[in-house]
Amino acid sequence: MVRTSPRSAPRPVGSDVVEVPPLPPPRDLHDYGLIGNLHTAALVSREGSVDWACFPRFASPSLFARLLDAERGGAHVVRPTEPFRSQQRYVPSSNILETRFLLSGRRALLVTDFMPVLPRLPGEGLPTIVRRVRACGGRVSLTAALEPAFDYARVRSRVERMPWGFRVRGARPYQLLSYRAPGRSTISGGKVLTTLDLEPGECEHFVLEAGEIRAEMGEPEELLASTRRYWRSWVRRIPFAPDPAHRSWHAWIERSLLALKLLSHADTGAFVAAPTTSLPEWPGGVRNWDYRYVWIRDAAFTAESFLNHGHPEEAEAFLRWVVARVRRAKGEPLKVVYGAHGETDLAEKELGHLSGFLGSKPVRIGNGAAEQFQLDIYGELLDAAEMLARIDAGFISGLWPELSSLAAEVGELWRKPDRGIWEVRGPPAHYVHSKVMAWVALDRSARLAWRFSTEEEGDRWSEVAEKVRSEVLEHGVDPRTGAFLQAYGREVPDASNLRIPMVGLLPFDDPHVRATIAQVRRELSVGPFVYRYRADDGIGGPEGAFLPCAFWLVEALARSGEGAAAQTAWQGLLPVGGSLHLMPEEYDPAAHRALGNYPQAFTHIGLLRAARALLESSAVSSVARPAGPPPVVELR
Repeated sequence: MVRTSPRSAPRPVGSDVVEVPPLPPPRDLHDYGLIGNLHTAALVSREGSVDWACFPRFASPSLFARLLDAERGGAHVVRPTEPFRSQQRYVPSSNILETRFLLSGRRALLVTDFMPVLPRLPGEGLPTIVRRVRACGGRVSLTAALEPAFDYARVRSRVERMPWGFRVRGARPYQLLSYRAPGRSTISGGKVLTTLDLEPGECEHFVLEAGEIRAEMGEPEELLASTRRYWRSWVRRIPFAPDPAHRSWHAWIERSLLALKLLSHADTGAFVAAPTTSLPEWPGGVRNWDYRYVWIRDAAFTAESFLNHGHPEEAEAFLRWVVARVRRAKGEPLKVVYGAHGETDLAEKELGHLSGFLGSKPVRIGNGAAEQFQLDIYGELLDAAEMLARIDAGFISGLWPELSSLAAEVGELWRKPDRGIWEVRGPPAHYVHSKVMAWVALDRSARLAWRFSTEEEGDRWSEVAEKVRSEVLEHGVDPRTGAFLQAYGREVPDASNLRIPMVGLLPFDDPHVRATIAQVRRELSVGPFVYRYRADDGIGGPEGAFLPCAFWLVEALARSGEGAAAQTAWQGLLPVGGSLHLMPEEYDPAAHRALGNYPQAFTHIGLLRAARALLESSAVSSVARPAGPPPVVELR
């Protein structure tokens, strides 16, 4: 996909400094690539603008939030001074992003964006963004603008010129940014404006560092080389498909795992659900949520993805993090959502001064789901623990006292109504998916107890699990259709019930499972896209198709013997990843628009599961090659 710049002419500012032409407001999530350092992340647009970055952590107040307000939000822009076309790609097997600005006369400006991943250096976790610029094919002039907006654009910045560059301060000690820029720079209205002329093959660097400048960070080219080595070393441990017919799938698997890794926190082992807040589930709607936190459910799914793809240490780190939460809770039930460092005060607030992406208000920080009771989280967590026990029994054995206490919680709580996987803001109900996952929690706990504790404890959890299973089959099935209900007594189809055979409550060829798959295809699907449900959830307003559910349907079809339908749906979903293979949370099939927070861990997890199901299905030999990214113009 190629992006064309607005053709407004630059105008001079100060001594030979050119003002950056105004950018159009953000419109398409696929205009963004993600970079990160395993503590936080940033979104970089095809227009050359860093439009979203929170320093120093994922859920810290933003430094750049142009994504949520084109006028107030703040950004760092690097782009040519003349009209251009642009495209993005990742350096292969890495999270290093390249933006190519294609100019007249076969010239180009190549911008390479990355955040160094250097955990052993002083200042660990303090983010740095390096923006390397290189002229290709001829002389190139560019402009750059730094306009920080600390604390979600609630703090006015003060810019000071220093011998090494610029220092930008906010109102508090931690609101400090060091900035090094090549070329000619001036301070104008709280911005740092820069012009630079590059000869063919010449490289320069813009460097943005949280806090004071750190000499220990090293030279930008050294940082680029070490960051490339880090990502490629990490990727090499992903199992490569031995069958040549399947190797075209590896790019999709690799990119999803790299995206999930970017959402992990090196200090804690936790995984955030997404790096963004308030990207709407419908343009102009109110379903705008902050996903920069650790959902036990999503994080457990992420841990399983790493387990299935050669990275058990990520799953171990997450389970250690969970056990730390259990110990600190001192008998209180496990929470649904935490901050990456275990924070529990995630009070939901509205930022009325920000206009929102696509005019979608309110912009929210914090998340009210932290105070909900969601029964299913125990099942996802203990399922991941039981899976890891097959790989590293000794590790899980050491955590069994805390994990068994979670089984005890489920034994006490499974009869209670909850808010379910979809976090409804209406009255609690006996959601079928929640009860199924309570069964999973108890079933996996029984297996773990038989292995690491006593036969009596395992028998006890197995007996309770059978009670839950019997209740689900008695009260959770629609007697008219044979499909599973959304909740006891509620005849509403719900795509979360596609997971019932995936967790083993019933086989894929069970009549109730087949009826549920057929119902989802009939009542919740539009082409390959799937909506979660169609019912009042206490929030109001429309939403897009939910992409994790669409990939669940692919998996369900593949494993129930409908390989052709699964392949068709798979091929219809892949273009949603855009040229960078980054998946949003939701999608509008009519407007062909990505919606929701981006990129979304839940969707990449679903993609990985669907790919595995297709590759393992009996029709694997005829599985079509997945669509690849558009060709990249090679620049020399």
